[in-house]
Amino acid sequence: MKNQFRNFVDARLVRLCIMLILVAQGLFAQQIQQQDSVKTGFSFGEMKLPDPSGITSKYEYDPITDRYIFTQKVGDFNINYPVILTPKEYDALVTKESVKSYYKEKIDAFDGKKEGTEDAQKNLLPEYYVKSGLFETIFGGNTIEIIPQGSVEMDLGILYTRQDNPAFSPRNRSNFTFDFNQRISLSMLGKVGTRLQVNANYDTQSTFDFQNLIKLEYTPDEDDIVRKIEVGNVSMPLNSSLITGSQSLFGVKTELQFGKTKVTAVFSEQKSQSKSVVSEGGGTVEEYEIFARDYDENRHYFLSQYFYQNYDKALERYPFINNNIQITRIEVWVTNRSNRTENVRNVVAFQDLGESDVIGLDSAPPGFVNIGPGAYPDNGNNDFDPTNIGGSGSQLTEAVRDISTVESGILPSSNEGFDYGKLENAKKLIEGSDYKLNNQLGYISLNQRLLNDEVLAVAFQYTVGGEVFQVGEFANDGVEATGIDNTGGENEVITNKSLVLKMLKSAVTSVTEPTWDLMMKNVYDTGAFQLSKEDFKLNLFYNEASPLNYITPVDGTTFPDFDNGTADPNDDTKIQETPLIRLFNFDRLNYNNDPQTGGDGFFDFVSGMTVLVE
Repeated sequence: MKNQFRNFVDARLVRLCIMLILVAQGLFAQQIQQQDSVKTGFSFGEMKLPDPSGITSKYEYDPITDRYIFTQKVGDFNINYPVILTPKEYDALVTKESVKSYYKEKIDAFDGKKEGTEDAQKNLLPEYYVKSGLFETIFGGNTIEIIPQGSVEMDLGILYTRQDNPAFSPRNRSNFTFDFNQRISLSMLGKVGTRLQVNANYDTQSTFDFQNLIKLEYTPDEDDIVRKIEVGNVSMPLNSSLITGSQSLFGVKTELQFGKTKVTAVFSEQKSQSKSVVSEGGGTVEEYEIFARDYDENRHYFLSQYFYQNYDKALERYPFINNNIQITRIEVWVTNRSNRTENVRNVVAFQDLGESDVIGLDSAPPGFVNIGPGAYPDNGNNDFDPTNIGGSGSQLTEAVRDISTVESGILPSSNEGFDYGKLENAKKLIEGSDYKLNNQLGYISLNQRLLNDEVLAVAFQYTVGGEVFQVGEFANDGVEATGIDNTGGENEVITNKSLVLKMLKSAVTSVTEPTWDLMMKNVYDTGAFQLSKEDFKLNLFYNEASPLNYITPVDGTTFPDFDNGTADPNDDTKIQETPLIRLFNFDRLNYNNDPQTGGDGFFDFVSGMTVLVE
């Protein structure tokens, strides 16, 4: 009984001790959790020593168990337990170590930590291997190597401008834009096996597009019939002085060999042209070719439909101009792209201003035109007269002066971009430096081509036989740029007043609107400056796409007889026999610009009429 009681007591004591230990561990754990997690003091880290040279570490393959065994021995004694791996685990371990070693090698090469890494830095991309017998048969190898070279530069900036100009609205006084620019110069050499090679060059600052080369070259073995295949930018050099090979071709080139016979074939598109320039007396003599559709667009404009309709009649007997019109004053306004603050105004431009024959409004009100057809352009020709705004019969109210209420100031239904256009802070061009005026034929030539979404408007004044006509409003005609409105009480409101002008070009291009005819389509740019009459020759050619000749008399019934200067209704067949340079009335003078019956067979070089020298 005593032994049993003692065992019972011992068991109770053991249990009590265990419980006390658990409670102590819990309290200790709580104390640990309540401690600050931030360690103080200095951590020396871990110190690792390299394995002694006498330890041999190696993997051995056991073919009986199909396992890899890793052992560490000193002599024949194992100093550690062996590690047994399956073939799958061994492959995964070797792959992991190889990838780790590869990236360490590339990082060391990139950082330049080791000597002799200059060559390694030039090729940091790995070789790719393709495990395919068909791939190796076609390309002569199973590797893909890519060697890129070049540089990429990027500039990112911010442009912020603020102009405290009371003529600007508060919204337009500050301007915030991003300035982004990039430059890329890249070349790449790619090798697929031993037979295919890819060359690519790309440079954003290259002068010509064909300098960005892309070329694929396939070179089979010596015994193959196909000796070489090139795709992309190819060349065809010829050892002949009669036939020269172009050096900028884009297409396919093949070299074939049948025994001792070699065949080279090229199917390509020529992307370059050869040009010869002859220099004489300080200038150059150059031949050029221009198609009829390549006119100099968005630069030359008639001032009204009257000048457009009477242009051919006025030049019928050049160098004498068949009219007595003299433009004495003009102001030209365009969209302000440069945020210029000098000579700027708010303007509203109407395409029908001053017109009497051609009206662009879809639904013009009755009595809109106040004069008969064929009248000279003038403000009073229709009810868009800017001198009668808000008056009797006017189709414009004072609301048209405010750039924000223009639409409500036009009584007939009008479409912005077609019937009218408005510009806030439009800039005035300077005659001579920005444009040139032909004051008799009634057109202007801009020195810089307009963008498609820009607006061009004018106001001009001219005389005919001592009578003065005006279209549009000038900046000093009494329409102040700003005004003060105090009708609301004590608070004065500053308002900007717009000029009413004639619109020559809208922000929306439409071939059905009258402004389309105002853009001149008979002026062509040769790309040369300071043309000289000496040795200047111009020929006109008509390449007939079908047996039918589409050149017919203008009125369809008569053709001018150059022999006697009269019109013969039955003389239409002479179109087929007359040189085009005479048919289009470009040959009626001799070399001294004197009228000569039948012309002299050469283009009439008349500065300011048939040729714009500057």
